[in-house]
Amino acid sequence: MNHFDIFQAQYKAWSILSRSFKTGRVASTYLFHGSEGLGQWLLAVSFAALLNCSNPRKTDDNQHPFYPCGECRNCRNIYGLNFIGLFAVAPIGPYKKLDEAIEMTNEFVEKKRQEPLGRLSALGSLMLPIDMARLVKKNLSLIPDEGTTRVAIFYRMDKMLASSADALLKLIEEPPSGAVIILTAERPEALLPTIQSRAQGIKMDRVPTEVIVDYLMKKYSQEKSKALLIARISEGLPGYAVDMVAGEEDDESSRRSVGLLLYKTLLTESPAAMILLMDELIDFKNRSEVDNLLYLWQTLVRDCSYYAMTGDDQGLINIDFVPEIIKLSRYFGPPRVTDGVTEAIKNTLADLPLNVHIQMAMAALVLKIKRTIKSAPVSAG
Repeated sequence: MNHFDIFQAQYKAWSILSRSFKTGRVASTYLFHGSEGLGQWLLAVSFAALLNCSNPRKTDDNQHPFYPCGECRNCRNIYGLNFIGLFAVAPIGPYKKLDEAIEMTNEFVEKKRQEPLGRLSALGSLMLPIDMARLVKKNLSLIPDEGTTRVAIFYRMDKMLASSADALLKLIEEPPSGAVIILTAERPEALLPTIQSRAQGIKMDRVPTEVIVDYLMKKYSQEKSKALLIARISEGLPGYAVDMVAGEEDDESSRRSVGLLLYKTLLTESPAAMILLMDELIDFKNRSEVDNLLYLWQTLVRDCSYYAMTGDDQGLINIDFVPEIIKLSRYFGPPRVTDGVTEAIKNTLADLPLNVHIQMAMAALVLKIKRTIKSAPVSAG
């Protein structure tokens, strides 16, 4: 079994799945939606284990009445991703033949075996292959072994072209007997409406910090203080925390993530909380680090203001932060807020080369920005 407690991490989601198992009302198709890295893969595999478990653990908890035992042959095979009734379709790079697509999919599955929380690589163009989807569809049409519930996971369904997804509609509309289809997507609205309407949506929640800290300490032998810092930066995304520990995130991505966390705190929390967080995350002796942070904030202010005015996410600069920008755009309705915040950052950037006390200058900037935001009503959107 994996150290990560997916049942506690996704308490609400497992409650829905576990109770559907108890009542015998398991849906034919589910849609797990939310930011990648919340544990969608592990939740899907755990549900597959429960559906095929020889000895499900029964509890007195009405919210979570059943868990897979994790010890029977089916559970071991499913968690080891070596179960005859478990199928996966995942985003892969360009390929020429089906054999190549199968090999690339197997590589994805092996990575998930090693680290089920790992996120897709941001490098290259990845697409959910229709050839693999058709292969899974063909396998699901075969008569299953007695007592086996087959589970097909379409990971990041929003990575499949609409024209290709259309070919899967019949599978979702008329799923084979004894089969459960699990789709995952960051943005469910990107899926065809017909697919959305036929799948039971399950929203993935941000994971409690203590769950992420516990996982980093147990699996990656992180000191508690470092694990706590990484968990805070990941903001409830264990997959992102794992990428930082495993070195999947480069220095630039980590720097941007810290910058976004500070930016969100700047807008949403008290000045005191923001100043304390800056003291923890910023090396004030490194002026270039502070410069880069302020340059990032300038682009984030621009994006938030742009979205507040247009509602268009296609023209954003920071495309890796689109969901966050959409949420934070509510602070930038009145143009004078954007002008005031932009001017304050610009002035601070101009002051830094003049041998000012950087830590004090940043604290002063925080207070100016908070006053500017407070002077205008925040949009309810």
